[in-house]
Amino acid sequence: MLLRHPAAVVLCENRARADMMAIDSQKRWLSRSLIALVASAVYLYAYPSATIYFGIVVLFHVAAGIVFSVLLGFTLFRLLGNEGLLARFGWILLAMGAILGITLIKIGTPSHLKSWLYAHIAMCMSGALCLLASWLASREWLGRGAAQRGLGFVALLLLTAGIVAGAWWTREIAWQKANRISNPLMPPETMNGEGDGPQGKFFPSSAQTRHGGNIPSKYFMQSDACQRCHGDIYKQWDSSMHHFSSFNNQWYRKSIEYMQEVAGVKSSKWCAGCHDPALLYSGLFDTPIKQIVDRPEARAGLGCLMCHSIVQVKSTMGQGDFFLEYPKLHELAASENPVVRSLHDFLVRLNPEPHRRTFLKPFMRADTAEFCSSCHKVHLDVAVNRYRWIRGFNEYDNWQASGVSGQGARAFYYPKAPMNCADCHMPQVPSNDAGNIKGLVHSHRFPGANTAVPTANQDQAQFEFTKKFLQDKQLTVDIFAISPAGNEASAPVRTEMGKPELSTTFAVGEESDVSLPKGPAGEVRPVTAPIDRTDAAVRRGDDARVDVVVRTRKVGHFFPGGTVDAFDAWLELQARQSHQ
Repeated sequence: MLLRHPAAVVLCENRARADMMAIDSQKRWLSRSLIALVASAVYLYAYPSATIYFGIVVLFHVAAGIVFSVLLGFTLFRLLGNEGLLARFGWILLAMGAILGITLIKIGTPSHLKSWLYAHIAMCMSGALCLLASWLASREWLGRGAAQRGLGFVALLLLTAGIVAGAWWTREIAWQKANRISNPLMPPETMNGEGDGPQGKFFPSSAQTRHGGNIPSKYFMQSDACQRCHGDIYKQWDSSMHHFSSFNNQWYRKSIEYMQEVAGVKSSKWCAGCHDPALLYSGLFDTPIKQIVDRPEARAGLGCLMCHSIVQVKSTMGQGDFFLEYPKLHELAASENPVVRSLHDFLVRLNPEPHRRTFLKPFMRADTAEFCSSCHKVHLDVAVNRYRWIRGFNEYDNWQASGVSGQGARAFYYPKAPMNCADCHMPQVPSNDAGNIKGLVHSHRFPGANTAVPTANQDQAQFEFTKKFLQDKQLTVDIFAISPAGNEASAPVRTEMGKPELSTTFAVGEESDVSLPKGPAGEVRPVTAPIDRTDAAVRRGDDARVDVVVRTRKVGHFFPGGTVDAFDAWLELQARQSHQ
């Protein structure tokens, strides 16, 4: 029989007691770290915002996560040998979540790795829940019997589900509801009721800033800071019409110079709200443009931070009817200090959501056409033309009244699915830029009908992209009928009540009355149609009228669109003898 010396027994007991005390101490530190991690995680998930406080919490969460992972790595096997089954399962889940968390600190959480982020959250949350249930059960706070413990565990699950649902609702639903575009019940009676009114800094543009003051011009001139993460999009924008919206566009420059000579500087702010942000919102536009046209601000165009700083579109009246916000933390992104810039980029890479919420509001995707209407729909009033209210160009109402929007009740053409502005003018293109979705981003070349600017800029890539866009079956031309030409007259446009209206080159919607050439009342004229199914012929010396039908096929608004008084669109028809 083997006998132990009493001193050896005491030594073993002391060692076991010391091991237990060490494990308890490590568990306390792990538990404290875990509580801090859970609390910060709930805040980070539910309330993402581009603030210094949020950034501090992100860094705290990272530091606490690293400390927790190191402690858990040293104690995991001890814990697995001294805990119950539920607690062991919890520690294993936390270890897996910690490994994934450390990985995400290294590689970041871009859109295509969002599933990894949610896997990290799910494993850590489940592990923490298991440990909490085990701790409560050890103190009989979940009940004493099996049935009571089962009910207690269900109650704990429901409480956790409620917290998760509340955090999700705050993050997603409340955010979406707070960032939609809706029209006021009544529009202003005159332009004086728009924006900040006649005494406003930017009037007669309807644009406003959140803080009611100016925005530094350099803010709109730092698009190159964006290319650190969005290189492809930056290159696309660099060739686009948005970039050449200001006095780097010779045609626009001449228009504003003439307007200021005729109507003064203040009236031309009507244009600057959407064309010249670096000048208007900084206060520089109070100076006649001829005096500042060579400044960099005059050639900045619409940079990334013009469209992406719009935090509210007040209506679909257009005319720059939006609020701009100047996020002070942008100074970190554009800082020339490499440490500050690196810290900013690290935070954005680690948690892109605050950056996304600052520069990509929900209405930019959910209400795309309404968002675009803020600049692609205008009107003139006394403050601009010293005459009366007149509709300017209006792409939004055209689109809404057409079948392309899915809202036009009188349309005879409907695509397979409703389409908005971005579906045509921001087609998806391959890219590995940050923020890409399945390797695709929306092109920021903004193709339209303008081939003059890329030609003047000798930008062959932009020209070819625009040409390809225009030749992609946007229109069809049908030579329908031929008839002898006679005396024709154009009747004035009339309303349904029969009263003449002021004619305009800017159509409003498919409901617009378009007057066609008419001959004398009661005239009978021979018509040969359809021309491709008949033997149409003309004689030398005769004047003939050819009826041609031009239809928009992939255009969500009237053709031509835009400022139709600033360009020409024509249909060229050649007649040849049959043997030639």
